[in-house]
Formats: sequence, structure tokens, C-alpha cells
Amino acid sequence: MKIKKMFTGRKMTGAIGAFFLFIGAGAVVLAAGGTVDAAGAEELALMDAGVSAEEAERLRTETEREDGENVYEVSFQVDGIEYEYLIREADGEILEWEIDGRNVNDVVAEESLRADIDKSDGDKNEAQNDGDTLIGMEEAKNIALSDEGVTEDEVVFSTLKYEKEHRRTVYKVEFYQGNREVEYEIDAYSGDILEVDRD
Repeated sequence: MKIKKMFTGRKMTGAIGAFFLFIGAGAVVLAAGGTVDAAGAEELALMDAGVSAEEAERLRTETEREDGENVYEVSFQVDGIEYEYLIREADGEILEWEIDGRNVNDVVAEESLRADIDKSDGDKNEAQNDGDTLIGMEEAKNIALSDEGVTEDEVVFSTLKYEKEHRRTVYKVEFYQGNREVEYEIDAYSGDILEVDRD
């Protein structure tokens, strides 16, 4: 089973069943039937962000009901940067995540997805275009920068977001170039630019 199937679009399938899910050096305890409790949701969010529990400040987890499903909203801060995750209780799928701050250029996100891409044997572009693999936030950032005709050194990223909306899975990338704010919405599988907003 590939990591990308468990995370970033990412669900832990019923094949895991019960007990433990091992990701990298960490393990998430699952309840019988593969459900995730609040502590497991926190572990998933922290692992996905590449953050240790010791680094996370103001760690908070709330149970909510969204679209008829029980979900956990996990939020925390690291060095003034806010992280927010929405994780489904039934299978541990990360439905959404968002990173906000004054400067999130160097923020690590989607550790699990990047690890999977690095391990792939095939051509990266071919894997990304197979319709079943997310392009990843780094690629979404590159698409936005290329379309805008700027480099990462010329901008300050303020928001990075992954979400499912209107039957689409998208990345949202917001950055400042000087006083100008630019927001891109990019299809998370095809890399197509869906919307651009420039202020």
C-alpha cells in the first residue's frame, strides 16, 4: 500500500483493519474497524506537517459533523504559523489542510506525499498525470509561480491550502509580490489552473 493512498487524498483503507498504521518512524493507533480517535487524528496531522508534538503549540482537536460524517478539526501553531487539518474519523483520510502565516515559504507540508514521490520508480510527470496521484503542494506552488512569471525569491507565500470543493480536489496558493496579493486555485490531480485572483 502506498503512502499517498493513506494521506494526501489520503485514507487508511480497511485492509489495515485495527491496531497500528506505521508511517515513516511513527505509528498511529487505530481503533477496531480502522477508525481514528482524537489522539490518532492529532498524530496524523503532525506527521503530515512534519512537526513533532513538542514543536506544536496550542494543539487543539475538536469533533465536528460535516457532510453527514464525523470529522476531527486539528489545529496547532509552530513558530507563529497556523496549521489546520480536517480528518475523517471513519478512516483517517485528511480531507483538508491549511497553513497560514506571514511567510510560509519554507514550511514543510505533505511529508507523506513527498516521501512517496521520491520513492517512485517511474517518471514523476507520468505518475502525476495518471489521474490517481496528487501533484503535491510544491508542484502547485511551481505552477502558480511559473504562470505569474516570478520566482520563489520574489514572493512571500501567505496561505497554502488543500481542500475538496464542488467535487474537485484543489490546492490554493496565496502569495504577495510586493504589495500585490495573488491567489491561485489549481486542480490537485491535473495541475490545471482553475482560477486566478489578483489584488
